[in-house]
Amino acid sequence: MMKTYLKVIFLLTITTLLKAQELRFGLQPIQYVSEVKGPYVDFYSTLDASTIAFERDHDSLWHARFKLALSFEGKVDVVRFEYASKDSASSAPLMLQKSTFTFESFGEGQKLPLEIFLYDEVSNSDWSFNDTIEFISSDFWLSQPILLDNVDVVPANYVKRGVSVVPVPSLGIPVFENESTLSIYTEAFVTSGKYILQYKLTDNYGNVVPGSSGFTRCMQGSTTVYRKINFSKQKSGQYQFIIEMLDSTGQAVSERTSPFYWYNDKVDQQLWDGPEVNITRAVFENGWGQWSKVNEYLRMIAPIASLSERRILTNLKDSKDTARIASFIVNFWMDKNAIDPLEAWSGYLVVVDKVDQEFGSRTVPGYKSQMGRVFLQYGAPSLVEERSFDGRNYPYQVWQYDQLRSSSTPLQQNQVFIFVDQELIGRQYTLIHSSALGEVKDHKWQYHLTRHTNAGPDIDATSTQYSRDNFGERISNSIIIGNQGTWFDRF
Repeated sequence: MMKTYLKVIFLLTITTLLKAQELRFGLQPIQYVSEVKGPYVDFYSTLDASTIAFERDHDSLWHARFKLALSFEGKVDVVRFEYASKDSASSAPLMLQKSTFTFESFGEGQKLPLEIFLYDEVSNSDWSFNDTIEFISSDFWLSQPILLDNVDVVPANYVKRGVSVVPVPSLGIPVFENESTLSIYTEAFVTSGKYILQYKLTDNYGNVVPGSSGFTRCMQGSTTVYRKINFSKQKSGQYQFIIEMLDSTGQAVSERTSPFYWYNDKVDQQLWDGPEVNITRAVFENGWGQWSKVNEYLRMIAPIASLSERRILTNLKDSKDTARIASFIVNFWMDKNAIDPLEAWSGYLVVVDKVDQEFGSRTVPGYKSQMGRVFLQYGAPSLVEERSFDGRNYPYQVWQYDQLRSSSTPLQQNQVFIFVDQELIGRQYTLIHSSALGEVKDHKWQYHLTRHTNAGPDIDATSTQYSRDNFGERISNSIIIGNQGTWFDRF
C-alpha cells in the first residue's frame, strides 16, 4: 500500500477586475485516499453568477454561460455553469461544480502544477491562473470536513460511499439561513497503526455545542464520518466543526476545522422576546450608569456584539423603551461574565474612555470613530505604520494584526486595515480598505490615498504606472478586491 499522500495546500478565491467586470470565483480542493485508486482530489468550484455577463435570448430570459477548465498531470476537465433568469443578475445565486483527479505519479515533496482557465461565453472574457499542490509522506490522512447542502437532486458524481456529499456553495465561509439540520462529512485513511477520530462543534467562544461531540475508531483503510445534527435551537453566530486524529498515546497527529455562519431568525426572536433580567431605573443608576444614556451605551457595545446580538441591537437602536434597552445591556454583560457582569462592563468602559482620548474629537466620540470601532472590536493592532501629509498624499495609517479575534468573526491571521484622513483635521480617519472578513473593501483604495494627482485616464492605475511613486512601501502588500459595506454602516 502506498504511503505517500497528497497534501492540498491552498484554497483559491479570486476576485478580479477585467473589462469593467468583477468576477468572484472560488476553488477548493479536498483530498481523499481510496483503497482501490489511491490518492485523489475533488475540486469544488464556486461561481458567483451575479458577477458574470448575461444576455437576453429568444425565450425572453436572461442567460449566463461560463466555462471552467482544470489542467493537472496532463489531464483536463471542463465544466460549464449555466443560469437563466427573468431579471438578469439581480437574484443570481452561487453555483457549484465538481471535478475529480486521480494521481498518476508523485514523490516526496513533489509540487505538481495546476492550471485554471475561466471563460465567460457572453462577454468573451477569459482568465487564467496557476498554482501547485504538494505531497507529503504519512501513514494516515484526514480530509477537510465538508458542510453539506440540502438538495433534492444529487448528481451521481457527488455521492461518496453511499452519502450525498454536496457542499454548501461559498466563497470562503459557508452560510446557513434558517435551517434546522446541520450535516457534515469527512474521511480518514490509515495504512497501519491505531487511531481515533474525535470531533465536536463549538461556538465562537470555544464552547462545545451540546450533543455535537463524539469519536470514531479508525479502521485500516478508509473511515467515514457523517454527522447529521439538529441545530434548530442554536442562535445566530459563527461556529466551527473540529475533528482531530489521535494516535494510540492520545496525541493529536492531525486536526481539521471547518467554520461556518449560522443564522436562525426563530431563536433570535426568542432571545429578543425574553426571558431576560428586568432592571429598574434605581438599580441601573446604582452601578450600571445613567438611565438617560442607555442608547449611547448600546452603541458602545456594538463593536463586541455577536451575530445574534447584532440582530437585537438593530431592533433596539431606535427604540424608545429605555427599560428594555437597559435590561438588554445587563443581560449582555451577564452573558459575557455571569460571575461579575458589572465588573466586566466597568472594565469595558475604561477601554472606551481610552479610545475616546485616542480617537475621539469634539464632534465624534472615540467609539463612533472608525479607528475606535476597529480598536474596540479587535483590540490593539500588532503594528501601526503612519504616513504624514506630504502635499501629494493624504495622511494615512496601516494597522497590521498578526491575529484578529472578534465575537462576530472567526479567528483570522495577518490582516490589515487602511485608514486615511482626507479632511486633514487630525482625527477624522476613514477606513477605506481592509483584508479582514466583513470589513469594507475597495479595489481603488490606493487611488484614494492621493489628492487625485494621477496623470492618466485610468483611475484604477497606481502612480507608478505614470512614472511616480506616491505610495509608501507597505501599500502594495495587500490584495485589492471589490467594494462592500459593513454592518456598522447600517447601525
